[in-house]
Amino acid sequence: MATWRDNLHQVEINGRKTVAGSFRGVPFRTTDAELQVGRRTAVHEYPGRDVPYTEDMGRRARRYTVDAYLLGDNYLAERDALIAALEQSGPGELVHPRYGRLMVALDGYVTIKEGHTRGGMATLHMTFVESGRNVTPLATTDTVSKVDAAAEQLDDATQSDFADNFDATGSSVLSTNSVAALQNNLKGILATAKRVTSLEGLTAIISTVQGITSTLTALIRTPTVLVQGLRSAWGQFVQALKSPLSAFAELQSLFASHRRANSTATTGTRARIATNNMAQADLQRRLALSNQARVLAVAISSTDYVQTADQALALRDALVLQIDEELEVNDPPLAVARALVALRAAVTRDVAERAQQLARRGTFTPQAVLPAVVLAHRLYQDATRADELAERNGVRNPAFVPVKPLEVLL
Repeated sequence: MATWRDNLHQVEINGRKTVAGSFRGVPFRTTDAELQVGRRTAVHEYPGRDVPYTEDMGRRARRYTVDAYLLGDNYLAERDALIAALEQSGPGELVHPRYGRLMVALDGYVTIKEGHTRGGMATLHMTFVESGRNVTPLATTDTVSKVDAAAEQLDDATQSDFADNFDATGSSVLSTNSVAALQNNLKGILATAKRVTSLEGLTAIISTVQGITSTLTALIRTPTVLVQGLRSAWGQFVQALKSPLSAFAELQSLFASHRRANSTATTGTRARIATNNMAQADLQRRLALSNQARVLAVAISSTDYVQTADQALALRDALVLQIDEELEVNDPPLAVARALVALRAAVTRDVAERAQQLARRGTFTPQAVLPAVVLAHRLYQDATRADELAERNGVRNPAFVPVKPLEVLL
């Protein structure tokens, strides 16, 4: 029959398994330990009432106080290694014989005692506090709605600018050229939607695009109504996403494929065609930017798509780079420029705030060859993430994760 001694955790010291502890893989022996647990209680006392009202604010953070010692001819090197581990920033894994494996952060100072009467020995008094992900609800501005509002502002400014510069009246050549260019753009929307939207959503997008296409000859004479139709199609696109990251990449490519082309035409129909083509290119690029912002907001709302803060920040930087290009290279009118600046600020703030609640990449080196299931449980308290851990680190056989620095999500 198993006893409490059989449940004590062991670590390897000098090549031998022994009942001891470790922090960030650096071992030490333990004497006493103390665990503080409790609830966070707010006490509300009111005039004229003898009995207060108490409000439960949740569980208190657990604190572990550990008395440990290092002993032997090599204790000075072991002491220095443990000091280095204790002074590293961020949380780390504490292994304690009685409490098991814990993700903790050092709380305050560590007291280390050495003396002549106890040569070859150092005692340590350490306090740790449990550490989890930054998922504390904060009283913040709804940054997602700010992004959506800024995207709408850009769409409105883009629509007005297109109406001011696009004119397909007065010539059959103008009409034919404009219809052909717009048909190509509509085909591009459909092709993109087929790759990244759900079947149900794609059906609605096809219906909207077919409606625009069937009346395109008339719509080119009312540019504002034409743009409203395109905005409707893109709105359905964002609502029907099945792969936000792929959609973001598609929109990045759409922006790049509609960069302005130089034209030498200065008079007559050719000049008008060049102006219309430029207006259409401006329209497509700016719709790509506003919808990139919307798609990015969707992507970082779920760890199914964006798992780490680094990934979210990289996507933000890619969008900001194209917004800056639109501002610096294409010299947009004042209303469009203001809208672009507002969108840039809204996206930057949204991603910065929400990235704080995403994991960050870190490294962890196991002390022995272990199955990915065991490591996932130790690191994340979730054994189902074993495949993620193995795939992230290129481990061929998840049953044998080698002793090497592993990329993990903190």
